[in-house]
Amino acid sequence: MAAIQALSAASPEVRIAQRTFRGKPRVSTQTGGELASLYVSIAAVGIAALSSAAASSLIAGLNGVGGAAAWGQWVAVIAASSWAVAGLLYAFVSFRTANLPTILTVRAVVAAASAHLAILIVGMWRLPEDLRSLDLTLASLLVLEMSVIAVLGWQHNSGLRVRVPGARHKPSALAVVGTLFAASILVASVTTVGMAASTAGELAVPHSGHGATTPGSPLPGNLEQLKHSGHHH
Repeated sequence: MAAIQALSAASPEVRIAQRTFRGKPRVSTQTGGELASLYVSIAAVGIAALSSAAASSLIAGLNGVGGAAAWGQWVAVIAASSWAVAGLLYAFVSFRTANLPTILTVRAVVAAASAHLAILIVGMWRLPEDLRSLDLTLASLLVLEMSVIAVLGWQHNSGLRVRVPGARHKPSALAVVGTLFAASILVASVTTVGMAASTAGELAVPHSGHGATTPGSPLPGNLEQLKHSGHHH
């Protein structure tokens, strides 16, 4: 027995054979995980901002709405606000831990993207035709959600292609800075379009315009516009 143990310790071929019989070598699925986590964290901030903007549009649309339609609108407001809070909380935790999302988080993103896609399709194909619309805020939100799913899918497939076992590889500082810059530009661009199309974006005024009132009204111009606003598209 001692001779066999010594042979195992000295022979690389024996060690490889032992690993083969025990099972496949462990594949590192975390290669590049820090970069994927960084993008998802930044995208979560944009998702939170766009969800808040969508909630503002839904609240403005409650003007003159009653009955069951109002209850449905309030449910949508609560759902959008909850999604915004969830995005902020996830971004805060992920920035600190740099961990990839859990399977539950991924499923939540997929479910939200599916719901937003369905709402967009209904809005573009509903009858009569004069009621059809494209909600750019919701479309921008869907773009960020789909980008998160795409990045996580790429990361998963990239990990499966890696055949060298071992600990995860740490990205270089240049890769981290480059990812941070590119992700920030992409997320900010998509978020700006969606925010501008929302009720909050329409009511936004330059800093120098704060306090300016509409002639004949004691309210600031943006508040007067909100007072008379209807359903936002």
